Amino acid sequence: MIRAALAVAVALWATAAVPQTQDQPERASISLDQARVLARQALHAGDFELARQIAMGLVQADETDAYAYGILAAAHSRMNNPKLARAAVRLSYRHGDSPGAKFGAARTAASIAYQQERPTLSQAWLRIAAAHADTDKQKNLLASDYRNVRAANPLSFNLTVSVAPSDNVNNGTDNVLEVINGTYTQGLFGGATRALSGVVGVVDARLRYRLARDKTSQTNATARIYTRQIDLSASAKAAAPFVSNSDFASTFAEAGLEHQFAAGKEGNSVTLSGAVGASWSGGSRSYDFGKLSVRRGIRLSPADRLSFSGTAEKRFSTRSSLRDVDVFTLGTHYSHRRDNGDRVNLGLTVQDVSGAFTNADYRTASVRASYAFGKQVGPVKITTGVTFGYTDYDTYVLVSPVAGGREDQSLYGDVSFFFADYDFAGFAPTVQVRTGRRSSNVNRFEIGETTISLGIQSKF
Repeated sequence: MIRAALAVAVALWATAAVPQTQDQPERASISLDQARVLARQALHAGDFELARQIAMGLVQADETDAYAYGILAAAHSRMNNPKLARAAVRLSYRHGDSPGAKFGAARTAASIAYQQERPTLSQAWLRIAAAHADTDKQKNLLASDYRNVRAANPLSFNLTVSVAPSDNVNNGTDNVLEVINGTYTQGLFGGATRALSGVVGVVDARLRYRLARDKTSQTNATARIYTRQIDLSASAKAAAPFVSNSDFASTFAEAGLEHQFAAGKEGNSVTLSGAVGASWSGGSRSYDFGKLSVRRGIRLSPADRLSFSGTAEKRFSTRSSLRDVDVFTLGTHYSHRRDNGDRVNLGLTVQDVSGAFTNADYRTASVRASYAFGKQVGPVKITTGVTFGYTDYDTYVLVSPVAGGREDQSLYGDVSFFFADYDFAGFAPTVQVRTGRRSSNVNRFEIGETTISLGIQSKF
């Protein structure tokens, strides 16, 4: 009955487009708005060919009709014609004459891409839709859609970009005279050993591709590239004229495999991973590496999680085998979510580095505590943190061995601001202020640093 009624309406619509003469009887007609209603009803009734025919008539009447192109896109998608569906939805988005129309077209495009098992394209369209979302309801819909598509997508990509003005881009000392164990050695610090100001740019890209998944386990291929580039200030170049930006730049890249499986009670898991890669510093390749890791995650309660991790890494120096090192790292992390939505995090990491080269044999430990406020303060979400570090070298050699070796202690504090209300396409700006000092019995390694990092972060 529905199809018959719609067919009659289409016939009326078609005859309305035929010019009438004085000798012809007056024919019934329907308006463009009525035709749009009929097209939508045909689509909802499952008569996709009929919806397509009405939409084509609308397009003939107005080739910039975004609504008609949206109907065409949905109809072609249900009729298994993905090429025409993608073309129609692009036209629907292009001709949308309001944020609401463009939001709807982009979300429809995301739905079509998802139905065609193209989740990455679907995520891209959801990002475009986010650029036109202007109500909380629309934003919440997108966040939910994005989470669902991301969970279904075997490919995930995470990108962190930051630009940070800093008063110490090279980890240089604030001291002028060299002092070791409280004794002046008559040495002087200058040039690249002194703290130099400038801008630090960081790009950290992580890629994960799901190879297999079942109810209790998942296997992924992983890749990461991290680069830290420096732009020295004019004053730094004047103070150290024989150094360049690349002298303080660093990059590393790795590729690996990761297997995660459930272990024990619900929410508990074990992750095994391995990776190989290379590191560059000062403009040249410094070492290659391979590493194996294990991580145990434990769900203590709905609000509490605890994890333990261990990593064994072998670094192969490109300069000399004497500089090869073995790195063993152990860590534990505790997270608690409070009733008001705030989150407390505590972490401990210890590391042992051993090698034939004297100054490449040491142990480190660091403790970090952070507090993330669940509620926004105005347009801002705030996270604060403090990190304490300790490094010990049993033996350390400069011109001659340092009596008692070398000991460093550091204390840094940071506060991060996430401006969630100032987003574009689901990305919002971040600002982090980090400051602290490192002390040492070898004052060449005593440094102070304050950095302001500007970056972007995804809201979903």
